[in-house]
Amino acid sequence: MKILSQIITKIDTINAVPPIDISAPQEIETLTCAMGCFWGPDCKFGVVEGVVRTRVGYAGGTTKEPTYHNLGDHIETIQIDYDPQKISYGYMLEVFWNGHKPTRTVWKRQYASALFFHNDQQEKLARETRDKLSLDLDEQIRTELFHFSKFHMAEMYHQKYHLQGYEGLMAEYRAIYPSLGDIVNSTSAARLNGFIGGYGEVSQFEEEFPLLGLSMDKQGFLKNIVKRNKR
Repeated sequence: MKILSQIITKIDTINAVPPIDISAPQEIETLTCAMGCFWGPDCKFGVVEGVVRTRVGYAGGTTKEPTYHNLGDHIETIQIDYDPQKISYGYMLEVFWNGHKPTRTVWKRQYASALFFHNDQQEKLARETRDKLSLDLDEQIRTELFHFSKFHMAEMYHQKYHLQGYEGLMAEYRAIYPSLGDIVNSTSAARLNGFIGGYGEVSQFEEEFPLLGLSMDKQGFLKNIVKRNKR
């Protein structure tokens, strides 16, 4: 009976909502931006402390109900919810500007650099930081600025793209959350997708792993991936 109890306790622990998800704040702010192919930014922002959730999609165009194969004039975009008590919009903009080359000329509109501001303060900071960067680099910044209107979620196979490549890890998340949409909204999944994608330090992974809600036997396996993919 004792052994059975231990097994049941272990299963319940594995299937429990990750501590990092339980502690997600009720009040969040949102950054919507585009930095080229959205898989990379999904990883980059996913490991930032204070980020609550990430999702990739399409914005900035006029095509109704865009899809990856019918994108029209939309741009591959990422939307990030974050805790303003832990990080500021200004800091998020630093991650944005430093995370890609905003002076580049893109070969296809879907990979353009863009910022979509949700309020006047975001617009003010977006314009100020863009102009300062242009002066510092003495180059034209090609980042487009938009008033946010609508964000179209990308197909589910694009969400948490790197994480979805590991079936064993996805099986653990599916045991916790009933749908892939719930996994997309998980802070734990955002972090792990970022670690697997090559972002974040090994020390950060070690500190946060107990909060991710995964079985302990995955720790060594994941640590090796983080070390191997570290950029």
